[in-house]
Amino acid sequence: MSYSNNKRFTLSVVAAIIVGYGHCATAAPAKPSISWLADTISTNDINVHWDMWWGENASSWRLLANEEQKCSGELSPNNPEAQSGQCDVTFVSGNYNLVVEICNASGCTQSDSRSIVVEADSSTTSSGGGEVTATVNEIAPAKPVISWLPASIELTAASVSVDISWDMWWGANGDHWRLLQNGQSVYSNTIVAQTTNAAQTAATQVSLINLGSYEFQVELCNTSSGADICTLSNAVTVALIEPGNTVTDTGTDETGATDTETSTPSLALGEYNAAYKNTTGKVVASYFVEWGVYGRDYHVENIPAANLTHVLYGFIAICGDNASALASARNAIDSECADQADDTVTLVDRYATLEKSYPGDAWNDPIRGNFGQLIKMKQQNSDIKILPSIGGWTLSDPFFDIANDPARRATFVTSAIEFIQQYDFFDGIDVDWEFPGGGGANASKGSAADKQGFADLMTELRAALDVLQIETGRTYELTAAINVSAAKVNNVNYVAAAPYVDYFFAMSYDFYGAWNNEVGHHSALYPMENNANAGFNVSDGVDNLISAGVPASKIVVGAAMYGRGWKGVIDGQGNGAIDGSWEAGVLDYKDIELNYLGGENGVGINGFIYQYDDVAEAPSLYRASTGEYITYDNPRSVRAKGEFVINKGLAGVFSWEIDADNGHILNAIHQGLAHTLIIEPEN
Repeated sequence: MSYSNNKRFTLSVVAAIIVGYGHCATAAPAKPSISWLADTISTNDINVHWDMWWGENASSWRLLANEEQKCSGELSPNNPEAQSGQCDVTFVSGNYNLVVEICNASGCTQSDSRSIVVEADSSTTSSGGGEVTATVNEIAPAKPVISWLPASIELTAASVSVDISWDMWWGANGDHWRLLQNGQSVYSNTIVAQTTNAAQTAATQVSLINLGSYEFQVELCNTSSGADICTLSNAVTVALIEPGNTVTDTGTDETGATDTETSTPSLALGEYNAAYKNTTGKVVASYFVEWGVYGRDYHVENIPAANLTHVLYGFIAICGDNASALASARNAIDSECADQADDTVTLVDRYATLEKSYPGDAWNDPIRGNFGQLIKMKQQNSDIKILPSIGGWTLSDPFFDIANDPARRATFVTSAIEFIQQYDFFDGIDVDWEFPGGGGANASKGSAADKQGFADLMTELRAALDVLQIETGRTYELTAAINVSAAKVNNVNYVAAAPYVDYFFAMSYDFYGAWNNEVGHHSALYPMENNANAGFNVSDGVDNLISAGVPASKIVVGAAMYGRGWKGVIDGQGNGAIDGSWEAGVLDYKDIELNYLGGENGVGINGFIYQYDDVAEAPSLYRASTGEYITYDNPRSVRAKGEFVINKGLAGVFSWEIDADNGHILNAIHQGLAHTLIIEPEN
């Protein structure tokens, strides 16, 4: 069976989050979100609305206030479309933590807690059995937010002074506050309480003398009858490190010149991520998907940015015929494109991208959401490259017409440039056209003209970026996510396109998957001993690209932060998809490690047995009692890919997708590329 005749899904797809339509739930529902409510509300009758924007659907829901059910309802699942609900609730005056819980047959998922203060206009509200009197000093203050602090600071003298300031943007005021350092009060002061809806701010300075990690929180309080009613900020962690932890690379770079670069590690990398110094200059990139902020609960702040050279934002759409897009995405795109011309780039999920609020955001900030968080990430990691990835598996349909029409190409190119000018934290453009010549989500798309159309598109994008560089003085990159099968590589004129592209992200994974019952290693580095996966491995794919005219120095090899699996496997044939983390047949690496492997160095749990193919450099798990088989990348196979990149003179390693890792895969990328370990992870 040839690669070109299979429906080889790459996980650079919006469909990666889809479990399916009209099926029994294979996972608990995606995470709901309570709509905006003021921190302090002066009426007792409140309408509470919630939305679940995308993901596994629920069949019922309920609203909890201080863990007491206030209302509930039934839902009609229509995976993976959005769901919502609302109810009117009467509260007596007081403080309430609201939580929405949605459930299906596989479990329940709760929203983040939303704290509100209900005030009676007269300060006295009847509560059936008596009266409740509320005064401003009996109301918990709104939540304070600590201003940005660096993740790490060098101890260059006997002590270091750190300025700590905070803001409370809107809500009930406090009359005094405290600064907590590692849970202990180190400073306190009074503060003037204005009205119940006025902002407050204050600052102090602390002196740090000992190396280590410091956690800071601000506690804003009111005094009532001699007792404090307080609200804590989120914790902010700062590491005090010795100058010796600033790594200086005194070796040579790839040109032979002496490299004396220094870098200070960020210790706040999360989970099992260690801190590494990129001593080779190789690309270490990963895709961040906008829908990850929902059920996956993965946000920009979770990205271990200090360990990456590139973050690719998936996905940006194109106005026009998006027949392959999922219905909810297509509706969202159509709404965005109502006042845009066809062939112009546009957002998909405006709420996740621009409107979702995070700590420190003001309600009237024009850019919040993922983009607002990416701006802050860029401010803290100035060298990182952030690229909007345009297209993807279900959003590639417009490319087929745009690329082969000079006028339409011009419209697209102009729009793409305007997009990165509008959102100027972006450092270029990533094109994810799946796939020139056909074989993508839309079987009716693709022609021989795409071979030159891709090259023309890259040529004109590069020319436009060059003009922009002159205007801004910045450097912009042009990259492309591409297939590595022989048939699809031959559908592109890489000799013509390659000079204009900085990096080609080779999607060297998904060689096998549950879209059919053919079982195999989905991301093997080499052919197996029996050569059964010839043509369906990383090494063969890279050879295809080099033979087609792609310089080795521009090829970035793909590593999978997920696995694929089948059930009922007998003699190499599957019988459907294994239950997945979010989608049938697909499991996050961190899910595999925790629930199937039994730890990073586990040998299998719950009946699964770990195996490793030393020839193909590919791990797998198998449970004989059910015939369930999982193929995935693990730290060992990823280290081998890094070594392969070094030996072949390739550009680096990228991964799909960052929210599926717990740090072990990204660490392994750095290890394989022989990067210098700076600091071990804390946990």
